[in-house]
Amino acid sequence: MHDAQVRRVPWVRQLVIDAGRAARRRHAIHGLFEVDVTSARAALRRDDATRYFTAFVVHCVAAAVAADPVVQAYRDFRGREVIFDQVDVGLPVEVDVDGRPFAFTHVLRDAGRRTVVDLHDEIHAVKADPRRSPSVRKAPWVHGYLLLPGFVRVRLLGMLHRMPHRQRALAGTIGLTSVGMFDAGAGWGIGFQLHTLSIVVGGIARRPVLFQGVLVEREFLQLTVSADHDIVDGAPAARFIARLRELLLTGDGIPAPDTAAAAPVHSRRLG
Repeated sequence: MHDAQVRRVPWVRQLVIDAGRAARRRHAIHGLFEVDVTSARAALRRDDATRYFTAFVVHCVAAAVAADPVVQAYRDFRGREVIFDQVDVGLPVEVDVDGRPFAFTHVLRDAGRRTVVDLHDEIHAVKADPRRSPSVRKAPWVHGYLLLPGFVRVRLLGMLHRMPHRQRALAGTIGLTSVGMFDAGAGWGIGFQLHTLSIVVGGIARRPVLFQGVLVEREFLQLTVSADHDIVDGAPAARFIARLRELLLTGDGIPAPDTAAAAPVHSRRLG
């Protein structure tokens, strides 16, 4: 007979369970695609700045949304569509909770108008000191939320997207999960649909392709774009994907080598 370890389910895990139950009400459409990021990653390596890659992807996603904010619209209880001009990206950042790793959602405000270096600095600052994130500072409130009955918690989460301004304050206007941050390797992923628009950044696959008449190895970033079909039709979603692909392909916003090296320390207020 084998020994088994029995332990209490961490309280933060209940948040994930509730989110999964609430997300089942969404009618999501999913698009799985990949884009050649060889040139972009080469540009980052010029300054040994591959650490900027997650921020670079956030920048490109936010810029693509900012070009047509309808893809981050929300419908309120009165049936009106609320379309935010500012793009606030909800990004899970792994922190230590009661001695165990857990990914809290930190919101990168106004990401569509910020530089790659600025976004990187904020992500790095939150990883170094999670208490700088308003999401982590709300942990005591979460304990109170977990005292509610399960069906009430799920109902509240399910109603959140019908309260656009509250959704934006707590979780951002769009969601982005970067699986590559956790060294998961190549592959796609489909996450919970908690935003009108959600992007899962998968791994990077290396494969030989015929490029400009020469067989070379190229790097392809794998992405999953999910949209709430009750709000976003296929055509706007396809145009968003096309814009995002172009921005990633051209390395939009990648800092010049001297800019990245001499980037000042930002004191941007989080939250």
